[in-house]
Amino acid sequence: MIYYRNESKDPYYNLALEELLTKDETITDDILLLWQNDNTIVIGVNQNTIEEVNNDYVKAHNVNVVRRLSGGGAVYHDLGNLNFTFIFNKNKDNVRNYPLFTKPIITVLQKLGVNAQFSGKNDLEVAGKKISGNAQYVYKNRIMHHGTILFDVDLTILPQTLKPDLTKLQSKAIKSVQARVTNILPLLDQKITIAQFKDLIIEELKTTKGTKILDVSPELVAKAQQLAQAKYRTWQWNYGNSPAFNLENKVYLQDKGTVDVKIAVEQGIIKTIKIYGDFLGSKGTKILESQLVNQPYNYQIINQLLNESEVKAVFGSNFTKDEIIRILIK
Repeated sequence: MIYYRNESKDPYYNLALEELLTKDETITDDILLLWQNDNTIVIGVNQNTIEEVNNDYVKAHNVNVVRRLSGGGAVYHDLGNLNFTFIFNKNKDNVRNYPLFTKPIITVLQKLGVNAQFSGKNDLEVAGKKISGNAQYVYKNRIMHHGTILFDVDLTILPQTLKPDLTKLQSKAIKSVQARVTNILPLLDQKITIAQFKDLIIEELKTTKGTKILDVSPELVAKAQQLAQAKYRTWQWNYGNSPAFNLENKVYLQDKGTVDVKIAVEQGIIKTIKIYGDFLGSKGTKILESQLVNQPYNYQIINQLLNESEVKAVFGSNFTKDEIIRILIK
């Protein structure tokens, strides 16, 4: 395994670097990145940015907003949050295997006396409170798994930056986003810095994976800066155009995620369709959406067009074709 040092706090550069390392077919080694973003909301690839962020707060406090390649929900990062990224060769054992990738993080936390456990579809929790969320992205034969670690985040800012999804909170009988999360630092008997915590993760993987430490090459830095400018800093990538819709349905399924479907239908034909949500499939929604455009808005037709394996690739292994069809056709 290679650990690439990355001290950048620029979210646009950091996500560009992640993408380049994932898609570089000359690299076959496993990769580890540990990185931080300053004052940033990171949006899942399938989410509607306008509906997720508190735009008044974002503008007033100059919060960065950037969309990532993977699914899942929106998260707020400050310098008290540590992000980790693993990039591996894809195989049948690691695709959608979230516990496998989070195991080193859990091991380090347990050595520090924090009883962290994998929970739900993509979280790490301590005593029922979330300390980490995770997501994955697959490119050809490579899989990127990344996650957040709430080490010492300002939890008073967190609920101000995001609009809570009331369908999720109501189903869990929780009154606020803030009530669901906690930091690691207060749980430690012996206090350490986030830099020391990062070093412990590196040491764990040096022991178990023989990890070697490298600097990002100047050439790769330049490419990441170019990609950040061309893609990750653009309004089109982070917000995108929002066409008019006349049919909408938003459903939260326990332990699976939220699916928010918006469809424009004219004379019984689907003219535009956009599927948003925090589901965790390894395949984006665009191919499925393109299959449905110009098709009749009809149960039998949609049932014929969709297949079970495609649904699981787009939405996650816990979803079924019937569940998605019931969301598409109210």
